[in-house]
Parts: sequence; C-alpha cells; structure tokens
Amino acid sequence: MKKNGLAVALVVSVTVLSGCNESNKITETDLLHHRFVLIKANNVNISSENQPELVFGENMHITSKMCNNFNSQVSLKDDVIKGSSIAMTKMLCNDEQLDKLDLTIEQFITKGAKISLNKDQLILRNNDDELSYQLKDLM
Repeated sequence: MKKNGLAVALVVSVTVLSGCNESNKITETDLLHHRFVLIKANNVNISSENQPELVFGENMHITSKMCNNFNSQVSLKDDVIKGSSIAMTKMLCNDEQLDKLDLTIEQFITKGAKISLNKDQLILRNNDDELSYQLKDLM
C-alpha cells in the first residue's frame, strides 16, 4: 500500500511540475495587440525621452522604432522570435545608443532572439545582447 501511495505522489508531482513549465511558455496571443517600450539595453537604462517601442500586430507583424523605424513579419517557436527579413529606414541617428540598437534589433529579427514575458516585462536576448521592454499599451 505504501508503494502505491508513493507511486501516486510521484506521478502527481511530475504532472504538476510539467504543467508549471507549460504555463510559462509564450504564445502569440500573449503578444498580440500590445505595445512595449524599451527601458534597458544590456542593463543600461534607456532615456524615456525617445521611447523606442515594439508593437505586435495581427499575424505577428511587428512595427518598431529604435533610431529608425522598422517592421517585419515574425514567427514564435519554442520561445524564439524570428523573421526572414526586416524593412528598416536607414537614417543616421543623433543618439549613438539608439543608432547601435538598430543593428541589435535587426540581428534579433533576422537571426532569432529568445523571448520571455514576465507580467509586464518583455525581454529579448541572444548570446551578446539583451533588450528589456515594459508593457505600455496606448489604450
């Protein structure tokens, strides 16, 4: 009887733990129609004056602004966001930090970036860079 109780407890524990992992997985619905404002790049605060943003629209079409405006069609698979191409204006920016971040976000989109969402904070990262965004929907 004790062996059966231990086996049941083990099965319940594994089921509960696997369910916890599944609830942390990001879905397209979690991102759809939300606007996120960049607050940190590689743990350096971003000035709230320029408010770089990332907006998720229908069918995972993203629009954004760093120094330049850009848009892309992306996919979300295994908590990685990636697009096959990106359309971006190519103007030189007076803000050196944002100018460099244009290249970072372009690499995130074309090469893929790990994405995580914890309450109102969205994080994009690869082996070299990390961008932290705060949810700031307009409505």
